[in-house]
Amino acid sequence: MTSIRHFLVLSAAACSLPVAASAQDVVAHFRLAGDPNNVQGCMNYDSSMTRVHTFTLKGGQAEVTSAGGINDKMKLVRPNVYDTVFALGRVHLDVVADLGSTPKSLTVTEKNAGCKWSATAP
Repeated sequence: MTSIRHFLVLSAAACSLPVAASAQDVVAHFRLAGDPNNVQGCMNYDSSMTRVHTFTLKGGQAEVTSAGGINDKMKLVRPNVYDTVFALGRVHLDVVADLGSTPKSLTVTEKNAGCKWSATAP
């Protein structure tokens, strides 16, 4: 009787592994908006920044993509927070996806001019 119980427990655990792995996969879409305090120079990037950005986490690998030209792998910097620094010409953009916040958020900042764009997932 004990061996049947062990078999059932092990079978249930084995069946739940693929479900647990796929439950961590995430796709979130964000439409960024410029910060109202952005200086005039920041608005030059609005056409790229205000397009839909897609954050994808699949199999533990994270990336952010957009029709505006951002396409970069992201790294986990703390639980549920991913980051990358993306070069757009001579401008370096810090992209942060926070999946732990409610709702999920995406923030893009350019530190030299103080530009910032952000969005939350619907």
